[in-house]
Amino acid sequence: MDVEQNNSEEKRLKILGEDEIEDIYGRPRFTQEERYNYFSLSQPEIELLQILRSVKSKIYFVLQLGYFKVKHLFFIFEPREVLEDFKYILNLHFEGSNEPNILDMIPLTKITRLKHQKLILQLFNYRSCDTKERQNLEKKVFAAVSVCCKPIYIFREIINYLSEQRIVTPGYTYLQETVGKSITYEQKRLMSMVNNHLNYSGLIVKTRKSNFLMNLISYIFHNSYAAC
Repeated sequence: MDVEQNNSEEKRLKILGEDEIEDIYGRPRFTQEERYNYFSLSQPEIELLQILRSVKSKIYFVLQLGYFKVKHLFFIFEPREVLEDFKYILNLHFEGSNEPNILDMIPLTKITRLKHQKLILQLFNYRSCDTKERQNLEKKVFAAVSVCCKPIYIFREIINYLSEQRIVTPGYTYLQETVGKSITYEQKRLMSMVNNHLNYSGLIVKTRKSNFLMNLISYIFHNSYAAC
């Protein structure tokens, strides 16, 4: 089982490569054509925009809305990091208004950012992955690991489940920990099951019992699920 080590010397299960993580969690980088597709607004989106007061708030809202259409995630960023997107939205939707100086704009407050997220979630009929949803997700993970213990299989099952349930994907670190915990639980469950049901009398020497069990569980995890 591959693990990776972070700055706090804490080991976590390695599931995805850097490119795969970026593909799921990275902020979209739009071409000019993509900006037109994702930052153009439908009538319901225009109506939501009117709820917001300042041009600054409206620009941030359109940004998050466009990014959400692609990734179904929310992002925190500095204006300079998305300068071309800012300029495009300003010219497309707010030309001639009291335009803010983009480079002088500061990030939104957390309250305003959460307000935007709530409006977008409602618009797309999505839910955030709150405590209740994480509990349901963990049940799904424990069910998946009983079918196949490969981390990538479990991770894909999670992503499919979140998409089907229209739930925002939680952070990669949380998913690493959840998958790792489920695999450890399944190993212990199988160990306990073997320990309770196999009759070792005449089969193995007592002092070799632990090694036998460990080798058996290792064989199950590396061979029984090879096709999953």
